[in-house]
Amino acid sequence: MYTPIIRNTRVLNLLEEKAIVYIKHLGSQPYNEVKFDCGKKVIVSYSLNYWQGIFQDFKRINKSVLINPQKIISLLKSQEVELSDNSRFTYSRRKYRTLS
Repeated sequence: MYTPIIRNTRVLNLLEEKAIVYIKHLGSQPYNEVKFDCGKKVIVSYSLNYWQGIFQDFKRINKSVLINPQKIISLLKSQEVELSDNSRFTYSRRKYRTLS
């Protein structure tokens, strides 16, 4: 007898764009982590280029992170950005130069 495997899946609603803090590449192709305001994290299997096309307001600050500019608290001196969930990411040298 075959028993189906039930997985805990969640469809990412594109209307949740304002609740997304960042999308971070996990290093295992093509998995990315989407972090929300509420603290939840969702693993998705779309590339960062895909998300960059969907959420055109988001900023790609380095090779592996896409951030929501509405969630930026401060830009720090050492090429870092602090987000609303207290996470910090470093800008790449080229992206940081375009800021100033």
